[in-house]
Amino acid sequence: MESLRENGSQPSGLAEVLQQAWPAALTMLMPTVTRFVDGLMVSHMGAQAGAEALAAQSIAGIVAFVPESLAMGMLTVVSTYISQNVGAGRDRRCGQYVWAGMILAIGSAFLIALTAFKADWLFSFYTNHTSEVRRMEAMYYRYMVVGAFFSLPTRVLDQFFFGIHRPRIVFRVSMGSAAVNVLGNYALIYGRLGLPAMGLEGAAISSVASWGVNLVLLTIVFLRPTFHRRFLTRFWRLTRGRHVKDILAIGYASGLQFCNEILGWSVFMGYLVGKFGTVHLAASTIAMRYMSISFMPAVGINIAATAIVGKYVGAGRHDLARRRAHTAVKAGMVYMGTWAIAFLAFGGPLVRLFTVQAGEAPELVDQIVSTGRQILICAAVFQLFDALGIVYVGALRGAGDTRWPMVATILMSWGVTVGGGLAMVRLFPALESLGPWIAASVYVSALGLLLAWRFESGAWENIDLLQRQAVESSPAPQEVAPTLPESLPAPRPKVPGAKSPSTDLGH
Repeated sequence: MESLRENGSQPSGLAEVLQQAWPAALTMLMPTVTRFVDGLMVSHMGAQAGAEALAAQSIAGIVAFVPESLAMGMLTVVSTYISQNVGAGRDRRCGQYVWAGMILAIGSAFLIALTAFKADWLFSFYTNHTSEVRRMEAMYYRYMVVGAFFSLPTRVLDQFFFGIHRPRIVFRVSMGSAAVNVLGNYALIYGRLGLPAMGLEGAAISSVASWGVNLVLLTIVFLRPTFHRRFLTRFWRLTRGRHVKDILAIGYASGLQFCNEILGWSVFMGYLVGKFGTVHLAASTIAMRYMSISFMPAVGINIAATAIVGKYVGAGRHDLARRRAHTAVKAGMVYMGTWAIAFLAFGGPLVRLFTVQAGEAPELVDQIVSTGRQILICAAVFQLFDALGIVYVGALRGAGDTRWPMVATILMSWGVTVGGGLAMVRLFPALESLGPWIAASVYVSALGLLLAWRFESGAWENIDLLQRQAVESSPAPQEVAPTLPESLPAPRPKVPGAKSPSTDLGH
């Protein structure tokens, strides 16, 4: 394969990062926007009914996402294998890893869906919730976990398109599925378009349906002849147990890391912040909504860093991988730094946008705004460090370095966020919820610096995922292709970064 060169045929570092990052960033924003719209539409069911449904939707959604996050984190490394094989000019190996990811996705979805039978028992522990709220929580949870049969395979296909540097396909499909979700909410929550009014259950059905649409559209594109000729996307029979083992070998660490983060922040919000009552929980919830907007696009840059670093590692160009990672980090810091300035300058007005003046005591609103502004100041302090951690962990994943970040994240989250937060509650109770948020700020900042040190240490350069593939006794797909049932052109070396055949949904 031709070695990569930084010449006219290669995009500049910033251009390459932005080409991959902006569609991924907008794609990552879509679930946040969708959840926001879901909650807004559910809350309009009526004063009491809307409040109960919104509470049930929020709690059940978080609980359902805990087991799903383990599988989702594991499946992100599909992009690592795809991008490294593309960088090495081994395009025809990519389809095998997608189908291996599908096997893991369906198997995980089956295990997650089994928990639907225990939904009533699971939410019976929420004794401070009314019986009606618990009923709605169990109902919504059942839909969410069954929906994993759509959301997890979709995650695999997302990682394929990210890995081959075609993020716009994922973005455009996600836009279509979001539109389906909003239309479904309108019809099924309120009983429009000749359909019955189903309330929260209608919102759940709409969400699952939108995930199904997303999966169908991505599958159609994935199986198109243009992608099949290059990546052998239709030959699921070529998938072997070793491909599944490869994903598990480095994917379990990413899965545990992601699941740990969800668990840690759930404990942080539900217990440490929740100890101080409704005002502090409301203020923290509002602040978290803004933080989601600030870090989800950075997660898109994280995805771009995984694909780009993986491509250059696969090509044996660790120098370019390092430089592109630095460029991605700078882009992430510029974006999140902008939000840090906004939090400092406009924290109060931003929080006040989410407070309902009508029917509320002005002093209660003022308390929420004051508390939320202080929390956003904490968020402003750690924004740049958060950008470091988010982007560098994506770069490390692209190189196959997932275990070290997992261990660091687990130790730091429970030791500093939960342990430190509990210490702040006991030692400095006058700070109220600001105490745990200070501990969380220390955690995010320290973790960002640790992940930056890990990448800069160069330990990831000693990881060679593709060398393990080369020593397998099984013939490579290029060798078996001539015997396959359809005539395929002989594989040719690919220059990583070169455009692949266009599709209707591609760029």
